Amino acid sequence: MWKFVFLVMMVLTRTMPEEDSRGPTNQSVAIESASNIVPRSTRRRKRNAATTTAVDQPQVEPPKRRGPNLNLSATKDFENLPEGSKIDLTMAGGTKGFVGKTATQFANEIGIVVCSVCPMNYHKWDSIPADIKNLMYEKLQGKFNLLRTDKAFMGYVDNRLRRQWTRTRGEVSAHWKMNGGKTNPLLARSMMKSNCRSLEDWNHLCDYWELESTRKYSDQMELNRGKQVIASRGGSRSIANHVFHMTNRETQTPPSPFEVYYKLHYNAKKGWLNDEAKSEYENIIHHKEEAVAKLISEGTTITTTTDHELEKEAIESVCAKEKTTKSAWKVGVGPVFRKKDFWMTSEAGSSQPSSREAEALRNKVALLEEKLKQSNEKSEKVLMFMSSKFPDFESSISAHMRGGANDLDGQLNDNDSLI
Repeated sequence: MWKFVFLVMMVLTRTMPEEDSRGPTNQSVAIESASNIVPRSTRRRKRNAATTTAVDQPQVEPPKRRGPNLNLSATKDFENLPEGSKIDLTMAGGTKGFVGKTATQFANEIGIVVCSVCPMNYHKWDSIPADIKNLMYEKLQGKFNLLRTDKAFMGYVDNRLRRQWTRTRGEVSAHWKMNGGKTNPLLARSMMKSNCRSLEDWNHLCDYWELESTRKYSDQMELNRGKQVIASRGGSRSIANHVFHMTNRETQTPPSPFEVYYKLHYNAKKGWLNDEAKSEYENIIHHKEEAVAKLISEGTTITTTTDHELEKEAIESVCAKEKTTKSAWKVGVGPVFRKKDFWMTSEAGSSQPSSREAEALRNKVALLEEKLKQSNEKSEKVLMFMSSKFPDFESSISAHMRGGANDLDGQLNDNDSLI
């Protein structure tokens, strides 16, 4: 038995070197594989470390794109109203603007209506057909109470629509420029803005912006805007709406003009808008101090109303540019009625002008027309009576008509005394 074991050991001893000489490649592969083997404890430590890193530094998700404005606030308020009621709008007297919470809701609704209804193949607001404007009015009337018969009220609405239409075109134009509209028009044309009403509108606007005359006009407007060193921190909210929100709700005391100017040009965190705005504010204060000192020297008492008027005068004197004609913008107030719009201001003082006032005015006109009619009938009766009593009365009247109107008046007065 031991001889058999001895022979097996001899055979094994001879074959092992041969295997080593025949398989160096397998041996190297085995060594490399063994070197790549990571102990279980090491793998566990690496897995825990990776988990800790993922917890400490979470992956940053890409920013979500803002969806279209659906004006859900106005929709909710409209649904909570009684059946048949609509959201009322409050007008700021003397200016072309709405104030309050409903003003923001109305602005959002106008943006939706303009983007969905108004075509962009018109380059002036006045050139847009009346039927398109009426369609926009009807869309707005779905939620808001529009006084279609009130000229002043509809003047407010038309002004707001025009401003939103201009802003919408400006946003589309900025998108065209940002995508290489001036340097690569073909590339910009292929990248239509998402909220553009239609491809037809987009192509029409691209054709318009690619015109040489339009480019020259756009460059000039950009140059003019670059000269504006003093802007505002008021945002999209109108000056009238800022004044409304700054008014004391308990005493109904409006803010002073200086407070409004300070609000629109100064921020508690960022400071003044720029050095020019700060310098302008200091000049306004200096102008007011001189005016107050002059009135005090004359013995005039400075009341709150007088103080506000002095502040308005100081702001206009320092900020307003001299113009030969009155424009539709007033410094410190915003868009106002022009001379041709003054006839509408009598109804612009209240938030919702009453229809009874218009009815009373129509009744007054009808009464005056009736009195005029009765007066004419009375004159005809007098002439008939005088003709029957005095046959030569008509010839006398004709002679006096040739002689002068004063003689005729005297004749009629004498006849009245006879009656």
